[in-house]
Amino acid sequence: MTVSIKPLMELGTPWPPGQPLWVFGYGSIIYRVDFPVEDQMFGFIRGRRRAFLQESHDHRGTDENPGRVCTLLPAADWNSMFPADPHDDVCWGMAYKVKTGMEPQVKAHLDHREKDGYSIDFVDVFGKDRTLSNVMVYVGVSSNPSFAKATSLEHTAAVIARAVGPSGTNRDYLYKLCDALRKHHPEALDSYLSSLEAMVRALAD
Repeated sequence: MTVSIKPLMELGTPWPPGQPLWVFGYGSIIYRVDFPVEDQMFGFIRGRRRAFLQESHDHRGTDENPGRVCTLLPAADWNSMFPADPHDDVCWGMAYKVKTGMEPQVKAHLDHREKDGYSIDFVDVFGKDRTLSNVMVYVGVSSNPSFAKATSLEHTAAVIARAVGPSGTNRDYLYKLCDALRKHHPEALDSYLSSLEAMVRALAD
């Protein structure tokens, strides 16, 4: 399945003035919205799954002790890395419509926020009553320098339990993400995330 409907866009590419901008958040953008919005929709994208396989050197870790944050993997790649967790090939998150007239400034702000290895893609987001097209999403592709090689869930949990960066503890990132997904939809929190959360809480408590 092809989930990209436009070529990848590099960070720093200016957003055309006057063109509407929707952003899909599947990590901290779900719960930490530090930009003006005028509409939002909880929904899912198809053909990709969320994984804690992006190292964080500037938010939830440091250069010496990087944390782990989310990226998106093609479902086939995800299933080959985590075969014990069969699940629908979807990723739930929140789509936000940037306030009209603020699109170029918000795009520049988010490019800086997501500068540690992320690129830009565009996806369809499926909600309860509507479908959004050409929604911008930040993705840490496997060729980026901050992509972490797949490791066991136990190892990932150990990294998250100890890592701290300028934006706070790595475990707080995970906890807030899980809480936000539970709040919005009962099926949004898959067994990968719930297992990871339980492991991290056991290590941190």
